[in-house]
Amino acid sequence: MEKEEFERLERKISYLEKELYLVKRQLIQAKSESDSPVIQKAEVYTEIEKQEPAETTEPFIEKEPYDFSVERWLPKVFLFVLLIGSIWGFMAASQNGWVTPGLRVLTGALISIVMYALGERYSRDQRKLSLTLLSGSIVLAIITLFSANILYGYIGGLTTNLLLIIIISVGLWASHKHSSQLILCLIGSGAYLFPFIFAGDERNEWLFYGYELVLFFVLMTFSTLKRYRIAWNIHYYLLYFSLFFFAAFGVGEITLTVLIPFAVQHAYILLLIVLNRDERVNAEMIPALVTGCFILLGLLNDIYVSIPLMYYVVFASVYIGVSCIEPKEKKRTKDVLLVLGFLHVLLLLLELFEYDWRFVLVAIQANALLWLAGRRESYTGLAGSMLLIIFSFLGVAVGSSDDFFTIEVPIFILAFGYVYVFSHYNRQASSFLNVSTTFMKVVLTGLVLSFVFRFTDYIVIGWEYTPRTTAFTVAIAALSIGYLIYGESRKDVFYRWVGISFLALALVKFFLADLVFLDFTIRAMILIPIGVIGLILSRILYKKK
Repeated sequence: MEKEEFERLERKISYLEKELYLVKRQLIQAKSESDSPVIQKAEVYTEIEKQEPAETTEPFIEKEPYDFSVERWLPKVFLFVLLIGSIWGFMAASQNGWVTPGLRVLTGALISIVMYALGERYSRDQRKLSLTLLSGSIVLAIITLFSANILYGYIGGLTTNLLLIIIISVGLWASHKHSSQLILCLIGSGAYLFPFIFAGDERNEWLFYGYELVLFFVLMTFSTLKRYRIAWNIHYYLLYFSLFFFAAFGVGEITLTVLIPFAVQHAYILLLIVLNRDERVNAEMIPALVTGCFILLGLLNDIYVSIPLMYYVVFASVYIGVSCIEPKEKKRTKDVLLVLGFLHVLLLLLELFEYDWRFVLVAIQANALLWLAGRRESYTGLAGSMLLIIFSFLGVAVGSSDDFFTIEVPIFILAFGYVYVFSHYNRQASSFLNVSTTFMKVVLTGLVLSFVFRFTDYIVIGWEYTPRTTAFTVAIAALSIGYLIYGESRKDVFYRWVGISFLALALVKFFLADLVFLDFTIRAMILIPIGVIGLILSRILYKKK
């Protein structure tokens, strides 16, 4: 490091000397009033321009491939080869009776100490090799410790736990001292997985879960304080892997005991989000938060035939409560927590109320979430509210016509209210929405047409086919009259052409589908009003101004 700094200073001094020489040369040329001062100055200047970049870029080009191929990867490759060879050597020695179990444990401990000492020794000159040795020494120490405890029974549980605390503390200190994320990652890999491999057959759930959670708290807190993003994710998802693996192969089933460590882990993530005021760091925790939420729901669904409503109430209260107390700066975190809270409210409504009334309550929830999303300018909340309002229309699609006034009318009213709230935020100058007015009119027209069709279907319950299908034609024609009147009164071209389109649709349907089933009286009763409407329409559209 000092040598590189010295070389850089030498290059800078040389450059300044050349600049000084250039200034002197220009002064001499100005005094002598040379014929071509500009040309000579340009020659001198271009020489300096060409020489300087060559001096600065040449060392960089040579060092990069050397750093990538040798210093960084070669120690890891040879260390991996050494560990594999050592394991096979111990297996061969064990089969031939050359090495006793006590000697194996002692050898593993000595190799771990030697690797750590060599890693500290090479920390100044060869940092990559040093970090590799330090990481390998910690992992080997953990393997040796649990071999001595579980496989051979040389040390008791209390001594094992004390030595494990010492090993992990040494690893954390080494990671802190050398600012190494690699050491922290390998500590997690060894400490999470190897205890499971050796202790899985013991089937002591509480001992295993307690150890894993304590390790999780320590490593996650350290990774959060150091802002080691890779180590943070490794420690988080390794705990999932260990717990699921132990539950599947160690215990053999998913029980309420398995749910407890998952819930504790999820609660700790929420605590980190509350305590951390950095929006960037919290945004990195969002995938873990969402993953944990759905894993808990999956575990509950696997444990219970019907999930108790208490769980939905607790989860919804926690998510919405944390979303409310979070500051405005943590916008993305607030939005995700709010949507997760409303998701649990939705699940609570689906379990608590009867089938048809669920959709009305979902529509109310969609309007509430849209209002909050508009106030916070949240795209996440907006997407959640759209999904809820679309889901509420399942009550219209699958419901019977007999429930029109009790179920479908409230859903349509809430849907129109949703469009109104959306339009209100869309009209604001500072709104995050940028939806065209034409698109909003199309959506509103679709809602009106759906309402008219459902209302017509309710009226013609029990009618025969011919009057039933003709009633829909009359409904479309009546709707076209309403749009024409409204469009003309408001001087709105869009609604005027919607009315014309509906009128054309009614005529086409009448002549192609309904006419053959009707007698002359009914035909006259339908066509005469349509003709009158057409004349009035022609008068309105083509009158002279």
